[in-house]
Amino acid sequence: MTRFYIVIIGLLIAAAVMAQGPAPTTYDLQAVVQRTLAANPDIKAAQKAVETARTKVEQAKAQGRPSVSAQAGYTQLEDAPSFTIGGMGAIVFGKTDNPFANVGAQWPLYTGGMIENMIKASRFGVDAAWQGYARQRQERAAEAAVAYYQALSAGQMVGVMEAQVKALEEAVRVATALQGQGIVAKVDVLRPTAELESARAQLVQAQNGQQLALTNLKRLMNLPMEMAIALQPAEPGLAAPENDRAAINSAQASRPEMAQLQAYREALQAQAAAARGECRPHVGLQAQYDFERMSTYPDMGNWSLGIGISQSLFDGGSSKAKEADLASQVSELQAKEEALKQGIAMQVTNGLLTVRSSDERLKSTAAALTTAEEAFRMAQVSYQNQVSTITDVLVAQTALTAARAQHALAQLDRQAAEIMLHLALGDFPAS
Repeated sequence: MTRFYIVIIGLLIAAAVMAQGPAPTTYDLQAVVQRTLAANPDIKAAQKAVETARTKVEQAKAQGRPSVSAQAGYTQLEDAPSFTIGGMGAIVFGKTDNPFANVGAQWPLYTGGMIENMIKASRFGVDAAWQGYARQRQERAAEAAVAYYQALSAGQMVGVMEAQVKALEEAVRVATALQGQGIVAKVDVLRPTAELESARAQLVQAQNGQQLALTNLKRLMNLPMEMAIALQPAEPGLAAPENDRAAINSAQASRPEMAQLQAYREALQAQAAAARGECRPHVGLQAQYDFERMSTYPDMGNWSLGIGISQSLFDGGSSKAKEADLASQVSELQAKEEALKQGIAMQVTNGLLTVRSSDERLKSTAAALTTAEEAFRMAQVSYQNQVSTITDVLVAQTALTAARAQHALAQLDRQAAEIMLHLALGDFPAS
């Protein structure tokens, strides 16, 4: 019987553990960023854009390679083809049944630089798509990092409100006991009770905020919404640059968007060169082998080989209009590049100022938290010695909760500001 009871107890324990569900998966900042880079749908879409651009390179290359085609068919005529010569009668030069089959090849030997520049333009298109992919990785990684800190901050707010509720529950218990002894009035019980109900409502709001923050983080990481995750606190570990001008110059030189615009401009210039190539002479090689020839064709063997040259004399101004359009697009990109440089300078400057102001706010909220903690301790001592009222304790408790909340928000702002600064610099994530 003893073994039977041991087995039953073991099964009950296992059932209780299974009822609690699987243990949450723990992520730190590095794991959050890595997961986002590997699984985020926006990043995958940008990667597919790179692959699509690469296929266009192959399409452009294919236009300069030999092409081979085959034909086969059958033609039946009502009468055998013939013509009549005076004094000689009808001369037949074919049959009514005419099967034919051949293989032909064409190879452009010279296109005035058109194909070469089309290949060049498509390669710059790959560069542009790659830079867009690189920036997409940076933006989604930074967004996930900020969401990670927001979820951590929301968790801290839950902890702050849980501590508030616990402290107020204790205040209600003490006040109730003192009222029972006739030491304090009923109002000293009603005040902390009202504060307790308010704190419980704020705790529910904080818990909802934490769930929303975790949901947003799981969206960025492309995790199932029902999956339980836990976050391990971590510092970004990124140093803020000291020289503002050097930071701006570095960002303008290294941001993927700058390289992307440069690639777009080079692609347009190559397309313009390809358009000019359309107006130049084109030389091509043609070859054909006939397995079966129409009976109406003269007998000249099975294969033929030729070379031809073509020159566009007038296309109604289409090529010139295309070239002018491409030139205007290049000018537009140059203006966009200048605007982007100015925007990057503004983003970096704003990021540096935000980090510095966040540092000051973090220091001030830390000092305010220390003061609030000491004020609450003194209020408790005074109340226990019947020097002050429960109202004084509640005021100190409320101030302490506010100080904790402000310090938690200041920590989030500092961490988020650091991430956004390095996004502006174009070096997040560092890997």
